[in-house]
Amino acid sequence: MKLPYRSSIAIIVFCITFFCASAIAQSSVGAAPKGDTKAVASRIIKHNFPSCRTVSNAVRAPDGSIRAQCDTSNYMVFTIFNAKEGKTSEIALNCTAAKKLLNIDC
Repeated sequence: MKLPYRSSIAIIVFCITFFCASAIAQSSVGAAPKGDTKAVASRIIKHNFPSCRTVSNAVRAPDGSIRAQCDTSNYMVFTIFNAKEGKTSEIALNCTAAKKLLNIDC
């Protein structure tokens, strides 16, 4: 039985959301690392998105995360502590993808 294209996409989005929710349930989201916002954002964005050439703007939000622009894309930079592994990861999230997939505004 072959699923229609829309059903396949819906199943994929459900699976991604389910696994992300499971991971977040065992994790806590935190502020971006301390330091110069532009330097911190540049390091983390370029690690997560190697195609990024230049971070032109970076501002620390009241929650400690950083909103930054690299080339023509906007990103949110923050940390996640994974209790299961006992380590903190530095994350850059593309705002366009966050809005489409998770309905999160950067």
